[in-house]
Amino acid sequence: MLYATLVEVSQRVAATSKRTEKVSLIADLLAQVPPGPGAVEAIVGLLVGEPRQGRVGVGWATLQGVWAATPAASTPSVMIDEVDGTLARLAGISGEGSQSERERVLAVLLARLTTAEQQHLARVIGGELRQGANDAMVADALARAAGVDPRALRRAAMLLGDLGAAGARALRGESLAVGLTPGVGVQPMLASPAGSVADALAEVGAASVEWKLDGARVQVHRRDDEVRVFTRSLRDISARVPEVVSAVLAVPSQRFVLDGEALGLDADGNPLKFQDSMSSDSVLRPSSSTCCT
Repeated sequence: MLYATLVEVSQRVAATSKRTEKVSLIADLLAQVPPGPGAVEAIVGLLVGEPRQGRVGVGWATLQGVWAATPAASTPSVMIDEVDGTLARLAGISGEGSQSERERVLAVLLARLTTAEQQHLARVIGGELRQGANDAMVADALARAAGVDPRALRRAAMLLGDLGAAGARALRGESLAVGLTPGVGVQPMLASPAGSVADALAEVGAASVEWKLDGARVQVHRRDDEVRVFTRSLRDISARVPEVVSAVLAVPSQRFVLDGEALGLDADGNPLKFQDSMSSDSVLRPSSSTCCT
């Protein structure tokens, strides 16, 4: 599929304020996705402005500089898988000379894109895509394109930690009955607001309340001797929090998922203020309020 096709749909989605029309436009596009590994995931990432590669190492200043120096192509010719492949290359560049190599790779792609395509890609890379189509809307569009229950698709996306992966399953006609799997990051379940404490208790039933220690929200997975620590955005930070990993390995169980706060502590073992916990000098440790699934 041409990248220009996706860009045109993105423009049409941005031009309407009607949610039903946005969902319909995206669903029509997704129904045309050709089979192939990673195709749906790549398109979903470009639609919501979050490439499946995550951060690709190109800052806004670098992006603007290369973009300004690269004339646009006159006609569309670039396929979506080529854009996805270039983003993967950018994310994988490291070491000496990486900055200039990223600029070179980005310039090669931008030179083949039309003005509209350049603008869309720049907004995706820069995290500035504004088209009024969030994850929930794209999830509904995926469900419509695949002919599945939107609730089942959203649940699968949460447990897989990846809307694109859940959408790919749905469009291939595969089961969405997935479960919690240690090692696979889960999208966070967010709290729902209530008008009062009484209203909240009436909705959830019996509940216990404890002080919340404010630190870094982490999700920890253990599968035998393998431990992975994810941030709220599902970035793997295992190598940066050895104290958390050690604490998890000390638990007398082999397969589990934990969700809670990691805190910085002072010399007496008291929790630091949030801003101090988040400083680069702080050593994060699991708090006692972490709960187990």
